[in-house]
Amino acid sequence: MALRKAYVSGYFDPQRRASGSELAASMGISRATFHQHLRAAQRKLLGEFFDRGIPD
Repeated sequence: MALRKAYVSGYFDPQRRASGSELAASMGISRATFHQHLRAAQRKLLGEFFDRGIPD
């Protein structure tokens, strides 16, 4: 949920449209908790990507 919300809200855009604090507040969680969820989701996504044997 955190990864999708970050992506849809423009968190990853070069000119970030939403901050981690804003996204955390919209989810009713702390900024630190938001970032923990975001990192966990990124780790899972990247694990799926790299574990499929995609060449460097």
